[in-house]
Amino acid sequence: MNKRVDVNIRDGRSAIKQGQIDVLEVLYKYRFGSRHLIAKLLSVNENTLYRKLMVLVKHELVGSKLDNKSKIKGIPVAYYLKPKGFRFLQTLEKHTQVTDKIIKASYRDKIASEATILHAFGAFSQLLVLMNQYPRLKVYLRRDMSRFSYFPKTLPDAFLSLAGANTTQRFFFDYIPDSQERKAVFQRIYSYIDFFDAGGWDVTNTEMPILLFVAENASTEHRIRRLIKGVINKIDPGDEIVVYTTTKRVLDNSDGESAIWTSLDDKDELIPLA
Repeated sequence: MNKRVDVNIRDGRSAIKQGQIDVLEVLYKYRFGSRHLIAKLLSVNENTLYRKLMVLVKHELVGSKLDNKSKIKGIPVAYYLKPKGFRFLQTLEKHTQVTDKIIKASYRDKIASEATILHAFGAFSQLLVLMNQYPRLKVYLRRDMSRFSYFPKTLPDAFLSLAGANTTQRFFFDYIPDSQERKAVFQRIYSYIDFFDAGGWDVTNTEMPILLFVAENASTEHRIRRLIKGVINKIDPGDEIVVYTTTKRVLDNSDGESAIWTSLDDKDELIPLA
């Protein structure tokens, strides 16, 4: 993180400090975050974070969502950037990635469905586990990817890059909840494999990314693997498509164990990412 700085917000009522800017940057990247997830990523106390969030909400830089139905289900408050928050980030140095196009697309965040928010929470949570396992892991979310033309039209939840001693491995990461419809999962898988087979990734001059799928439970993982095999048989790609799958439970309980993934070829052999 940058050193602590004070930056006056446009209405002049108070200053937004670097710790609060850090929160804005997290919400820019992840779209939605709960107090627990944001605090864990930033390694700060949840009560301290809550006070920062309340200042940002007060100045209408951040919005919050929690309807009665979600509250009854125990779903935490979802925080997100409001247009004013995006525009505030635009005024800061080294924030040219915050474009008017991204701001316009963010208008729908205030009416996002519960399923959309839970999906964002799920991906956020699983990425936190992976970042803890692999400290060198670089994580790019959809707003990061939208700046580059070499990604497929259907963006993964995240693009991951893991540098080793001699090589860098790259991954398309997706979290698949149980509630996601079969058709949507099929279309996502098909779009990736069709994109690779058509040479869409060739412009990068790097190895084809490995597809990573984290399923909410074992039955969903089994469904994903069946769909992938079906798509591969249908398209019959010229290059090998490498796919690893696991479940949320396995990843959450990995406790530093990296050999938790299975390939399409052997579902009984557990393998690490690197």
